[in-house]
Amino acid sequence: MRLVTVVGLISAGLVLAGCGSEAVSGDAETEGVAAGEPVFSPCDDIPDGLLTQLGLDPATESRDILGVAQPGWKLCRWPGSDHSVTVLATTRTVEEVRANTRNVDFVDQRIGGRGSFTYREATDSRRETCDVAFRTGEGTTIVRIGLFEVNQQSGDPCQLAIQTATTLEPVIPG
Repeated sequence: MRLVTVVGLISAGLVLAGCGSEAVSGDAETEGVAAGEPVFSPCDDIPDGLLTQLGLDPATESRDILGVAQPGWKLCRWPGSDHSVTVLATTRTVEEVRANTRNVDFVDQRIGGRGSFTYREATDSRRETCDVAFRTGEGTTIVRIGLFEVNQQSGDPCQLAIQTATTLEPVIPG
């Protein structure tokens, strides 16, 4: 059941972060590794030592959504003892993430000397998740925290997202 919930949250997150199909006209331009794909690959570019520092087991990584790549996105998830960490890289801009009406509660942050912001998904009535978004060249990298249970011991997912993003920020491209 937990896997179904996690997959649903990640899938919803892609939609809520601005993923979707749009009509495109004109000539294609190459950006990143392949046209339309982010340069940053969380599963490949985040060192195991940083994951261990966060209390995560690098061997538990899951790539994409049930191993299926999502066009314009690269994502990697690691389950912890009481929360999961998902890092999403996309060609979507931070302006698109911020303009998405499904995202709410924006709070500007300064992490590692660079601008970022936290936000929640409007559908997260239990306040189980929180995202930190960074500009990554032409795109965005999002660090998402998802609590497995919401109780007094679990704390604020946004504070945990900020702490996690602070640890990962040095490897997130500018």
